[in-house]
Amino acid sequence: MTCPFHEWDVAYVLGSLSPGDHKAYERHLSLCPPCEHEVGGLAGTAGLLARMPAEWAVDSLTPAPEVPATVLPRLVRTVKRRTLVYSAIAVLVAAVVGAVLSFLLCP
Repeated sequence: MTCPFHEWDVAYVLGSLSPGDHKAYERHLSLCPPCEHEVGGLAGTAGLLARMPAEWAVDSLTPAPEVPATVLPRLVRTVKRRTLVYSAIAVLVAAVVGAVLSFLLCP
């Protein structure tokens, strides 16, 4: 069964819950060891975020550069080619091992 408060941990640690939700979550924490453990693991997050320069936060909002349309098809071809090569090598190794074993085990 999933805890009804399982997504409240970060909001609690960052102080984003309303006063009523904050009190309800604190009551819940005393009864739910998994949630209490999660909050304990996140306890230092707010302090770390407060130390982050504001410019970094603003810079992280800029969109990532656009990926050229040729990248994905090229990547798919490369993966298929590597899969084919690795499969061929595996078959070749199995054939050689089979030949060697049959030579050694059969009179």
